[in-house]
Amino acid sequence: MIKDPTTKRFRQVYIEITNRCNLTCSFCPRTGRPLADMEPALFARIAEEVKPLTEQVYLHVMGEPLMHPNFSDLIQICAYKALPVAITTNGSMLNTDSAKSLLVPIVRRINISLDALGTGDKDKFDQIIAFTRLAFEQRPDLYINYRLWNLAFSSEGLDSESNRLICRRIEDAFGITIPPQGHSSGRKSLHMLNRLYLHLDTRFNWPGEVESGIQNTNGFCHALSSHFAILVDGTVVPCCLDHNGVTALGNCREQSLNSILESPRATAMVKGFSEGRLIEPLCQQCTFISRFASRAKRTKEHRTIIS
Repeated sequence: MIKDPTTKRFRQVYIEITNRCNLTCSFCPRTGRPLADMEPALFARIAEEVKPLTEQVYLHVMGEPLMHPNFSDLIQICAYKALPVAITTNGSMLNTDSAKSLLVPIVRRINISLDALGTGDKDKFDQIIAFTRLAFEQRPDLYINYRLWNLAFSSEGLDSESNRLICRRIEDAFGITIPPQGHSSGRKSLHMLNRLYLHLDTRFNWPGEVESGIQNTNGFCHALSSHFAILVDGTVVPCCLDHNGVTALGNCREQSLNSILESPRATAMVKGFSEGRLIEPLCQQCTFISRFASRAKRTKEHRTIIS
């Protein structure tokens, strides 16, 4: 079968437009890189290169994207290039002028991290609700995910004090009922109203942040097959969790994106994943990769059969 030349190679590409953030949440690591904003000229060049490769760009790795001083311009660049946008935000700047840019048609999805809400952050929560209501009116086709990625294990319910408070606020704001069970309902995304969802997941350790003691050489990851990331300085990394650029494949300022993705290091990683092998030190220490254990097992069984 001949592959359709219009098929996108990656489901998404993460572009870190800023690594600055206005919050210091416990679940987010502190980047060891200099704090910076991506220049609009570099962003435009990157957008031009990723356009043929991906279905959409996520304007996030580290940092709060709405802090970028030229955020509206970056959204306009994506609109001009017909490059669909998704973002992840901590929800603290949804009453700013930058947030108005999220209501233009090129923006497809907004993930709002409710993990960043403290039990006393009523003003911030009111911002999130007000923005959501505005989106219902102006962009009824826009997907909004309220994220609670703070569960200790997959079957944990939503009955912790902080999560119940957040759920009650959502219920009161929209006149809905959120079932107390977590993943035990069988789905991570719970539909609430219109195109508003509550997305549940377990908390994880960022690779390289905590000494895991793991040196696992067997496993599978979707890095470089469904996605890759570009950091604020133009460094290309295989995974959106490589927040310090440990596995740098190249830099968009110096090389074409295609040459970086076809480099020996990137090619070796892809080949390793396809064979159920982890060849990079950061991958070998990553605990998030355990979520793909079933895929890794199938890959290993396949290799055994054909060998």
